[in-house]
Amino acid sequence: MHRRDACIMLAGAGMLATAACTPAPAVQESLLVAGAAAMVPLARALAQAFVRGRAGVSIVIERGGSLPAYIAASRAAIDVAAMTRALSDTEDDAGARQYLIARDDIGIVVNPGLALGGLTRAQVRAAFAGEIANWRALGGPDAPLTVYVHARSATARRSAEHLLLGGGALALDARECADDAALAAAVAADPTAIGYLPGHARAGATGVALLAVDGVEATRATVLSGRYPFTHSFHLLLHGAPGRTRAEFVRFARSPAGQAIVERLGLVAVC
Repeated sequence: MHRRDACIMLAGAGMLATAACTPAPAVQESLLVAGAAAMVPLARALAQAFVRGRAGVSIVIERGGSLPAYIAASRAAIDVAAMTRALSDTEDDAGARQYLIARDDIGIVVNPGLALGGLTRAQVRAAFAGEIANWRALGGPDAPLTVYVHARSATARRSAEHLLLGGGALALDARECADDAALAAAVAADPTAIGYLPGHARAGATGVALLAVDGVEATRATVLSGRYPFTHSFHLLLHGAPGRTRAEFVRFARSPAGQAIVERLGLVAVC
């Protein structure tokens, strides 16, 4: 695939146009970063900041999955793979170098009226899989349990299926919400509700209670350390010879400037 045939600037990143009558600098190098959909907003923000002041460099961000991105990077079809998991034993070959750049989590939220402090991982899985119909089975009141989830196309839903259910399907009768704000509002309004919210989306959520899981609360410290069970990590992966510009991009992502972007997006900085 001839992916460098055109001078493509960063897609959807809101880059400034060159002033009238000023010729745009010729693109000398274009990096292709592809991977997990959950990493696209962070990758775009990092790329936009990275190319600023680097004449002749552009970055294209493509959405896909962690495994396809790893395979593409190992075949030199892309420059950088964006992955939301660590390498498996079979993937961790001599040519692969993976760099942690951020962490996030999926928090379990309920209506505060339930007065429930926490659940186990097994209870969370059973609740979101639709195997439990009454809060009494989870130490709560004798009341129906109503599951709230994101729409099927949402990245947060795929992350929840992966982290909460190990890739399984959410309850068939779960009530779908358009976005994080709608899900938080629905849980706040329903005394029988249980839902989930990514860490970066909980700052503005009101009227919901965050549950501990296996006795561990989702805090910056427990997410950074990975002690909170539903934590996932954001990595950049290079395969083969580092290459100057792509190695610089990874270094930028882990630099104070890059980690400030991580924090600005509501994720947990790791460097």
